[in-house]
Amino acid sequence: MLYLDASALAKRYFTEKGSAVVAARFESGERIFTSILSYAEIHSAIARKFRDKILEKQEFIRLRDEFQNDWLFSLSKLDLDLNSMTALPGLVETYSLKAGDAIHLSAAVWLKDSLRVGKWGGKTGGTVEFGVADNRLAKVAQECGFQVFNPEDQH
Repeated sequence: MLYLDASALAKRYFTEKGSAVVAARFESGERIFTSILSYAEIHSAIARKFRDKILEKQEFIRLRDEFQNDWLFSLSKLDLDLNSMTALPGLVETYSLKAGDAIHLSAAVWLKDSLRVGKWGGKTGGTVEFGVADNRLAKVAQECGFQVFNPEDQH
């Protein structure tokens, strides 16, 4: 299983370093998780590129629709609530994290812990890879016991 924060998920919609490997992970059929925070972050990134005139109107509409389609049919979304945020206080006390990064990492920790009790189906004890295109957050995720998938480091 793969958890993508918005920095890695955005590579699905913008052609940049790492885009091909993110697309391959989607095409592989594996289960990909993200938190509902990504809904705002990806819509914001697409709209910002349109406002900054990096995207033409048709490309903006296409990317927005593509993301909406993935959101509805390809991504497994994690709600943000007290359960999924249980790790957050400890994470921000231990590491210098931005709020959004702490939210994504806490949600991934909750997912990993939930796998141990079989909440997400399949056999218990599965692994969760943490997908991120931010080296600082990747280092923290590794320190938290995650195998990290950084699309920018893939060949």
